[in-house]
Amino acid sequence: MFALTDLWRKRRLKALLLLGLLLVAQVAAAHSELRTSIPATGAVLMQAPEQIELHFNERAQLTALRLYRVGGEEIILPRRSIRAASNEVIPLPALSPGAYRAEWRIISADGHPAGGVISFRIEAPSRP
Repeated sequence: MFALTDLWRKRRLKALLLLGLLLVAQVAAAHSELRTSIPATGAVLMQAPEQIELHFNERAQLTALRLYRVGGEEIILPRRSIRAASNEVIPLPALSPGAYRAEWRIISADGHPAGGVISFRIEAPSRP
C-alpha cells in the first residue's frame, strides 16, 4: 500500500512539474509584437498621413522609429520621450508622393528587443 501511494505522489509531482514548465514556456514565448499600424504595411495612400500609429499587443518601449524615403533619404521625425505604452502616435512632417519605409524597434516588458518595417506608398493625386 505504501509503495502504491508513493508512486502516485511521484506521478502527481511529475505532472505538476511538467505543467509548470509548459506554462513558463508559454509566458517566455509571449514577447511584444506589433498588432496593427496606420498606415498598414503595404498601404497605398492617396494623401500623405499626418502621423504613424503603432499598436502593440502589450506595453513596450519604442526605442527607435526611423522613416526613409525609398532611395535612401531619411525623414527626420520629432524627438519624443521613451515610455512604456501599448499605443504610439508619432506626428509626421509633410510627405511628398513616393515610397516610404518606417523601421521601428522596441523593448518588450520582459526586456527582449523586437523590431520591424512598415512599407507604404503615397500616390500623387490624379488630374481630371
